[in-house]
Amino acid sequence: MMMDPTTAWQRLRDGNATNADTVGVTGELAFGTVAAAVFRCADSAAPTTAVFGQAGGALLDVSTFGHVIDTGVLATLEFAVQTLHVPLIVVLGHRDCAAMRTAQRAWERADLPDGTTRCAVERVLWSIARRHVPADSVDAVAAAHAIETGLGIVERSPVIARQVDARTCAIVCASIGIGDGRLRTHATIGAAGERQDLLAECV
Repeated sequence: MMMDPTTAWQRLRDGNATNADTVGVTGELAFGTVAAAVFRCADSAAPTTAVFGQAGGALLDVSTFGHVIDTGVLATLEFAVQTLHVPLIVVLGHRDCAAMRTAQRAWERADLPDGTTRCAVERVLWSIARRHVPADSVDAVAAAHAIETGLGIVERSPVIARQVDARTCAIVCASIGIGDGRLRTHATIGAAGERQDLLAECV
């Protein structure tokens, strides 16, 4: 059953009234306490704090449909790396992603969606072409796009690129499975301490 706007807002207000005491008085993320900035797909239902077993405030979340990199995403990630001195960016995909599923269908049938969603899907199609992967599964598409997204962050942000070159920040491109929630690393950019034989690409 779909919620209407009034019901949705009341649900949030009730939740705040119940949990206000546990939120705390800190209004912003603290310097040196954030372990990673997680760039995730907006349709994932799994909280990143649960995925990585971290407490609130340990992760800075950024999410868009299909991992679209725009000015807001880059500004947020640069703020994390430059101001908060966050040492890690994780590009986090997930299984059965709606954006990747839409892109796979577009690749197979030349069936592109309307609206701005089309732009997001076109970027995923570009990732498939750049990675030279067979678009025979949503997971394969998600892995290719996670890697291209990580590379895109470095290419489009000199601020982050300098931090990666200085080895003060690294980017991990990964995804989580449905059911077991296991993390799979696809690539690293910079020194993240991953085993080299697990990676599709290490820059």
